[in-house]
This record gives sequence, C-alpha cells and structure tokens, in this order.
Amino acid sequence: MTDKLPVDMSRVYSIILTLGAFIIAIDQYTKHLALETFSKEGETQAVLSWFSFTLVYNYGAAFGILRNLPESVRVGFFCLLPLLVLGLLWWAYVRRFGPDEWVGPISMGLIFGGAIGNLIDRIRFGYVVDFIDWFYPSATGQCVVLFHPTGGGCHWPVFNVADAAISLAFVLLVTHSIFQPKKAV
Repeated sequence: MTDKLPVDMSRVYSIILTLGAFIIAIDQYTKHLALETFSKEGETQAVLSWFSFTLVYNYGAAFGILRNLPESVRVGFFCLLPLLVLGLLWWAYVRRFGPDEWVGPISMGLIFGGAIGNLIDRIRFGYVVDFIDWFYPSATGQCVVLFHPTGGGCHWPVFNVADAAISLAFVLLVTHSIFQPKKAV
C-alpha cells in the first residue's frame, strides 16, 4: 500500500493549498499594513468618493453577527467553527472533485485561505481586523439592504481580504452551479 496521492488529486490539493497560502499571505500582509497605518479603531483614510480604509475590530462573525457573545464563549466558538466548517467541506466536497475540475478547487482554496486568515486574527487578537470600507452617499439616510447609514453615507460592513476571498468563492460556486452544463443521467 502506498501513501502517495493519485496524480489527479495531487493537482486538486496543490491548487487548494497554493491558492489558500497566497490568500493567507495577502490577507495577513494587508492587515499588518492597516494596523501599522492606523493608531486606533475607527480611524479612516479616504481613497475615493465611495471607498476608504477604516480600521475596525470585528468581534463577531460576518457582518458582526454574534459579536455580543461573552468573550469566553465567543473566542473559542469562532476559533473552532472555521476548523469544523473546513473539515466538513473537505469531507463533503473536496474528496469528490474530479481530476479536470477547476471551479471547486479554486473556490476551496479561496475559502481555506480566507478562513485561516481570519482564524489567525482570532488567535492573535481575539477579533478579526477589518479595513476595507465601501459605501455610497445618501442625502436621505435611506440605505439598501445590508448597507447601514453612517455619516451621510450608506456603508457595507467593513471587511478584509479574507472576507473578500470567501465571498468570491461563494459567487464562483453559485455561478458555476447555475451555468454549468447538466450531465446526462
């Protein structure tokens, strides 16, 4: 019995791990720059009329969900959850990828890199460092769903490279599942 992976699965794992490592590196580097640039949470540097860098410490999940959990519960929960989700995704999907598949391995690489990038923050700081602030002006203070009114504008929740990678993976998977040719049964 050999421990060597079949060539086709080695390719799949290489895509996932290489892209994941790239996302982790970019995510951690950009968070380092944000922490070096800003001295306190809430500081902002305008870039464009609809985009700025704003330092935010996210103690919750996506969009700050569950941020009010007691710290003793929150830190452990948010450190274990990504590991459980990654394990479940690996068991449910990765081992079923075909040798010529691209969308699945690329999406899993993005998810893996994003999840581990944010996990590193949770272990280091107890929160995730967010800094990308996207918004649009609103004279009325009325915002579309998921945007929140702040200072004359409607802001998307501040995010980071890891969050963007996970979101891109979701878009890729959904788009692929909608537009992929159906296999004959």
